Amino acid sequence: MDLATLLLLAVAGFAGGVINALAGGGTLVTFPALVGIGLPLKLANATSQVALWPGRLTSVMAQLNDFKQLGSRAWASIALGLVGGFLGAQLLIVMDPKVFRALVPWLMLCATVVFALSPTITKWLTASGQGKRSVPMQVAGRFVELLFCIYGGFFGAGLGVFLMAGYAIAGIENVKQTNVLKNMMGMVITTTSALTFIVRGEVNWHAATPMLVGALAGGFAGGTLARVIPAAWLRGVVTVGASALTAWYFVA
Repeated sequence: MDLATLLLLAVAGFAGGVINALAGGGTLVTFPALVGIGLPLKLANATSQVALWPGRLTSVMAQLNDFKQLGSRAWASIALGLVGGFLGAQLLIVMDPKVFRALVPWLMLCATVVFALSPTITKWLTASGQGKRSVPMQVAGRFVELLFCIYGGFFGAGLGVFLMAGYAIAGIENVKQTNVLKNMMGMVITTTSALTFIVRGEVNWHAATPMLVGALAGGFAGGTLARVIPAAWLRGVVTVGASALTAWYFVA
């Protein structure tokens, strides 16, 4: 791997880390970059998840005190995240590459739309999540949460907004706690899937290493850039780029 490719991967990782810190959706940058250097789609997806993991960890570490206030509800979600992340990773590993190739444009399209509309979707979900839910609705919310955890282990882009849907159905009321739980779940799911990919040898470490370093730096830089770059501007740029890539995946 030449120096230009290493730099490209590091920059893509940095951008993915910044985007995750500011608005979420770093996979929309790192996944296409890995495909662009020639990695097979399944390998690129697994490698991207591993490379972005450190940024999720640092984000959660900053919110540990808030997480402790969630109580038993959080541990139930973590259990679902562990199971869902593992199942999603296994699904990716056993899936025929041709089937995954056919799914990629639709996954990218769904993730791009969710990313672009995330402020509106999140506002609606948190508003609809207010109030006491019946036991059947709470169970339904947990089931939806599990499905999205599986999606997170399988692909993951837009996971945070998807998880918010499950929390809204379940009737979780505290918006701040919901945000903490969403970030924690992203880390749990990614950890489970990343470890699965590593153990199964589904990671290209030559590509993952420079991207991981870039993502770690980007995650820290995102906190500073948040004071300079409006999240709406960043979301607009990423949405345009992801839309173009999605269109390319449909016709390629």
